[in-house]
Amino acid sequence: MAEPNVISVSESVSPSDEFALFPFFSCGRPVPGAVWGMSLLRAGSMRFRWNERNDNRKKIIDFVSSAVGNSRKMALSPVELVHSKKVVESSVAGDTEGIVADGIVTKNPSVVPVVTVADCVPIFLYDPKTGAVGALHSGWKGTGIAAEGVSMMADKFGSDAGSLLAAIGPHIGGCCYNIDRDRAGFFAGTFGKTCVSEKNGGFFLSLTEANLAVLRSAGIRDENITVSSDCTCCSSFPDGSPVFGSFRRQSAPLPPTVTADERSRAMTVQSALAFLFPF
Repeated sequence: MAEPNVISVSESVSPSDEFALFPFFSCGRPVPGAVWGMSLLRAGSMRFRWNERNDNRKKIIDFVSSAVGNSRKMALSPVELVHSKKVVESSVAGDTEGIVADGIVTKNPSVVPVVTVADCVPIFLYDPKTGAVGALHSGWKGTGIAAEGVSMMADKFGSDAGSLLAAIGPHIGGCCYNIDRDRAGFFAGTFGKTCVSEKNGGFFLSLTEANLAVLRSAGIRDENITVSSDCTCCSSFPDGSPVFGSFRRQSAPLPPTVTADERSRAMTVQSALAFLFPF
């Protein structure tokens, strides 16, 4: 029986790296045509709001342009996240301006769909037949957005789920994501018992297992799914320094009197993106 492809981002990068890129895989082999990736802790916060300016985000397009070279001019297509299952299409650069959603799909090779994550799950889609790609943000409230992304690619580009490739990027793992009984019951009942475990009297959630259930139900085959084994909360370099930004790790030391916005600004938000790249 085929199984998902497993990679480790943290074992593939060095403490000096600011970004990481990976191919999509099928049956253990990289598939040319597109890549997915994300910024790392060292790159700094990629926080995005339409009413805010973050000059640090220029690193994203500089990195993408450097990877692509002179083959084509690239432009980012972002959305402001709202922890929903809403996915939008980006046909040309700039057409997502002002949009609030949690996923972008495109077939324009010059457009780079980009979302932000910090413990939430980045999910990437690629259709080798049409050249369409997608980047999705799946917070716990938005678990299921992967199915919306698959549906959107079918509607907009004629994609067949059986041919789609998917990647689940680094996010908080079941090792660190402790949840209450009610949330445990919801996830076990909605996405299967394998996504919840009980340890030391507490409940822990595997967002990997929950999103694998969503992708499988949407028709994507296991051999076409790549899963990152990293935990954004606890994965570290050999010297003990963290690889990723993490809301849970970085906001934990803050006193309860800190506002939600201040708590949000304490974390190093990462960019998550996908684009055509004939490696």
